[in-house]
This record gives sequence, structure tokens and C-alpha cells, in this order.
Amino acid sequence: MVDRAKVPPARLEAPRLGLVSRVRAAGMRHEPLRGYALLSPTMAWMLVALAIPLVILVTLSFWTQASNSLDFDRSFSLKNYIVFFEKPIYLKLLLKSVKISGAVTLATVLLAYPAAYYIAFKVKTNKLIWLILITVPFWTSYLLRVFAWKVVLGFNGVINSGLMTLGIIEAPLEFILYNPTAVVITLAHAWAAFAILPIYVSLEKIDRSLLEAAADLGEGPVMSFLRV
Repeated sequence: MVDRAKVPPARLEAPRLGLVSRVRAAGMRHEPLRGYALLSPTMAWMLVALAIPLVILVTLSFWTQASNSLDFDRSFSLKNYIVFFEKPIYLKLLLKSVKISGAVTLATVLLAYPAAYYIAFKVKTNKLIWLILITVPFWTSYLLRVFAWKVVLGFNGVINSGLMTLGIIEAPLEFILYNPTAVVITLAHAWAAFAILPIYVSLEKIDRSLLEAAADLGEGPVMSFLRV
């Protein structure tokens, strides 16, 4: 019988270390499966809420419908697309939608980037509080946020009332509501958090030593911002 008191510590720890290594190796082999398991709820939600409705929408675009009936003719047809390109009003609306979406994207980025930059580089503590404050509006209904901007931009809204109180205008401004500008402002605010959070994560990953090295080499804040 082996006297354990005379066995070197390394030999006593070898079986346990071997077991730990085998467990760790088994875990590494199943790492992709755990990743897929974590992603599966999100993928299932995207499949149900995005992919399937999009496929249904594309399929319906190739079907036709009688004017006095709710039934679809399920035979393949390009009639809907022909009508779309034949009538200028549809193309006009499409181009207007593209312009507004581009303006909303630009306004959202211009609004989100300074906020994300400030949180990533200027806020030293309590960053979590700032991120929570950004997401608080999304705890309310989308319709409530849109209606809130109607109150702000309305004929008797906050902006008009404030300008009239200060004596800057004598009558309420009518061009700040029910126009593309109001749509851009409302949608840019509605989607701002979806831009702020990804931009913040990207800025947070920037190695701060690179900025310090750029400053040591004589680069100013502007050039460091553009190059680093």
C-alpha cells in the first residue's frame, strides 16, 4: 500500500487536474451548442415576427384580388407590379418615403453619436444610470411618444407657447407640424436609442492607450478623433 504522506504533492494533484482538464475540454467541445441555445430564442422571435411576415408579404404581392371580393387569386401574376410602375403617384410616394427615411437616418446618427461619445469618453462613473435614462422612453408605448411630440410641436404646443411668451412670434407657427420635418424629428427621437447603444458599445471598445499615444505624438483632439 502506498503511503500518501510520502507521495509528492504533484502526483497527488495529477488525477484531479486531469479530471478538470477533461471537463473543461468537454465544455469547449459543446461551446457552439451553448451559443446556439442562447441565440435560439432571439432567432425564433425574428423568424416569427420578421421573416415569416416578410415572406407572406412578398407572396401576396404576386396574387391578385377582385375589387368586390376579399378572396385572392393565387395564380402567379405581375399585375400589381405593372400597376405600380404605370402610375406615377406610386413612384412619387416611394421616392418621398426614401427621402424621409434617409433624413431620419441622418438625423438619428447626428443625435445619437454625440450622446454615445459623451457617455463613452466623458462620463467616468454612473454610466449605467445614463444608459437607463436613454432607454426609459422605450418603457412607454410608441404611440404615446409620438403623441408627446404632437403636443410639443402643435399649434398651441410647447414651442409655440414658449415663443409667444418670449415675444419672438405673435401668432403660432403652423409649419412645424403635419409635414415631413415633424415626421423626421419624431422618428429620429423614437429610434435614437437603437443608434446610441450600438455606437456606445463600439466607442467603449476603443483602446484608450491609442488616444494617449496619439496625444503624445502631437495629434490634436480633432485629428485623434478622425484617425483613431
